[in-house]
Amino acid sequence: MSSIEFIQRVIYSLAIALLLVYSSGLPKRSLFLSCLTFCLLILGINFIPLYRGSSLVELLRGVTGDVSTASGALMLAIIANQFDFSEQKKAVLSRYERLFLLLIGCILYLSTFSFISFDVYHLGYLSVSMLIIVALIIFALILYNRKMGYVWLLALLGFYFQLQSSNNLWDYLYDPILWLVLIVDTILWLNHSLIKQNLKHEY
Repeated sequence: MSSIEFIQRVIYSLAIALLLVYSSGLPKRSLFLSCLTFCLLILGINFIPLYRGSSLVELLRGVTGDVSTASGALMLAIIANQFDFSEQKKAVLSRYERLFLLLIGCILYLSTFSFISFDVYHLGYLSVSMLIIVALIIFALILYNRKMGYVWLLALLGFYFQLQSSNNLWDYLYDPILWLVLIVDTILWLNHSLIKQNLKHEY
C-alpha cells in the first residue's frame, strides 16, 4: 500500500468511525464505551468484507474517489467538534465561510465544464498568483483564529509534500463531495430560514 492510499484510508476510516460513534449517542453515556466502539469500528470497516471481498472503506473510495486533504480535515474536524460539550463550543465553519467555499466550488466547476471561459482549475498547477491568494486567505483566517485557516494550511503542506497523487493545488483544497455537501447545506439553511420567516409573519 502506498503512502497516498494509506492517508486516504485513514481519513475515511476516522470519519466513518467518528460518525457512527456520534450517531449512536455513546459519547453522552460513556467515554470508555465510545473509545472501545471507535476502535472496533476502525477494525470492522477496514477488514470485514461487505461486497465481493471489499470493505466499507474500499467501497466508499470506489464510489467517491479520493478526498481532498482540506475536505478530509474539515470532515474530521466537524465530526470531532460534535464531541465538544463545552459552553464555548463554536462551529468549525461559519455561515460566511460555507458560502465562500460554495462560491469557490461554483466558479471552479463551472470553469471545468466550460460554462466560464477562464480555466480556473489550471491556476492550481504551481501558479504564483494562486499560491499568493491562498497564502493571504490562510494568513487572514489564522489571524482571526478560524479553523478553516488551519485546514487550508494543512492542505498547502499536503500539496508541498505531495500527499495525494495530483500535482494540482485545487485537488488538495477542494473536491466534488465537499461542493455537494455545501449545496445541500445551503438549501437546508435557506429552507429553514424561509420556515422561520413564515412563522414570524403568521404570529
